Parts: sequence; C-alpha cells; structure tokens
Amino acid sequence: MSKDSLLKLCRYYHGEKNNPYEGDKALLWDYERAWVEDSANDSDSNSEYLSDYLTYGLRDFSKFDKIPVTLKAMLFNRYAKNAYSMKDAVSGFKEFYQKYYK
Repeated sequence: MSKDSLLKLCRYYHGEKNNPYEGDKALLWDYERAWVEDSANDSDSNSEYLSDYLTYGLRDFSKFDKIPVTLKAMLFNRYAKNAYSMKDAVSGFKEFYQKYYK
C-alpha cells in the first residue's frame, strides 16, 4: 500500500514534519507516523503487534471502524507498555481507543 493510501487511514498523522499536537494526541500522531513508515516499508513489526493483539482477544474489537487492524495492534502494543501485563491492558486500551478513535 502506498504512503498516501496509508495516510488516508490515519486520524492524527497526515504527513506533517512536525507534530501539531500535545498530550495523548501527540503520542497518537507519533504512533501513526511510525505505523505509516513501517507499513510503507513492509516492516515485520506489524506482524509482531498483530500477534499480541489477536492473542489477547481483540480480533473483533471495533472491526468496522475503518482503522486497520495493524494500526490498532500497534496502538495496543504501545498502550500495554504502561500496564502490569498485556492481559491487564485490554480493558483500559478499549476505553482509551474509544476516546480517541470514535
């Protein structure tokens, strides 16, 4: 998929050089930027994130919201870094995701 096509799937990153946000939205902008770069370069990191995302029961989470599952998987991975465990991160991630992607 081309970089332009990937950018159309993002909510916060639109190809800017400088992050226009602060707080959580600044993090989301940066994560989306990294996801676009990884996806455009066929990075293996997306498959690692996806494996964890599916393992922890998120396969059907917001599956009709037009956000690619690989982006959601990356967001879950980043969110889970601040949790006791990935399993413990699931419910908090869902709330966090709903706040910024609904």
